[in-house]
Amino acid sequence: MAVMRAATALLLLTLAACGGSGDEANPADNYLDDPPLWNEYTIGYAETINLAEGVSLEFTAVEQDTRCPTNVQCVAAGNAQILITTFTPRGQGSVRLNTDNTLPTSALFDFYGVELRNLDPKPLLNPQTGSSTIPLSAYEARVFVIKAAPTPPPGPT
Repeated sequence: MAVMRAATALLLLTLAACGGSGDEANPADNYLDDPPLWNEYTIGYAETINLAEGVSLEFTAVEQDTRCPTNVQCVAAGNAQILITTFTPRGQGSVRLNTDNTLPTSALFDFYGVELRNLDPKPLLNPQTGSSTIPLSAYEARVFVIKAAPTPPPGPT
């Protein structure tokens, strides 16, 4: 029995070390270690994206969502406000972004900027329950990230 386990372990180690025939595409080949700034990204609720220059954004909270359900006619469009926690080599902060264009849809943090371009899913009124509740895990924010100012040179050494 011990010999069988040892043989199986050796076979698995050999297969893992070989890594395949080489003909298959490696998904890691298309992965960027540090995706660039000046791009649009989708962040799921409670997810973090790590970008170039040590910049990271975390979709931390949906602070309000009063948007009009798509299957209802409303007087006003409403607003959703989200909280994004920002991380740069100089520290951590947070910004609040809104879907309503009359409120801040973009913000600066450190030497960078972020703009909320879309928040999905849109509310949909359930006629049986009268509710349009969206589970937090379903939210996805589409954001555009920029470098807003040049990074200052390091201080005196």
